[in-house]
Amino acid sequence: MENASKALIIAGSILIAIIIISLGVMVFRNMSGSVQENASLTKEQMVAFNNKILPYIGNNVSGSQVNALIQYARSVNQKAINDQETGKYITITGKGTVSVNGTTVNYTLVQTGKYYNVSGEYEDGLLKKINIS
Repeated sequence: MENASKALIIAGSILIAIIIISLGVMVFRNMSGSVQENASLTKEQMVAFNNKILPYIGNNVSGSQVNALIQYARSVNQKAINDQETGKYITITGKGTVSVNGTTVNYTLVQTGKYYNVSGEYEDGLLKKINIS
């Protein structure tokens, strides 16, 4: 009888140890997953970011839409400067050039009554470079 009770105590302690180890592994996996999500943009965030720019990309885009795109790029760049997030800049080349530091050059060359061709280049899944011609 004494051996049976010792066997039950040992079996119970082994079961408790397995449960504690399993909980530790589960907590570790959850924590490492959340750290990886915080380190970079999620796919949903990339799609949302790109979807704000995609309506302005194409042939025969009106000058007022191009001006709206330039203003959006300036606001994104200013926010990136304020938040010190260097990888979130939008660079626009061509007419109405916006440099990486957020300043605007040749902004007045985009005329409201004219139409422009706007193309984009992706970098790591994000629209980072836009060319206006």
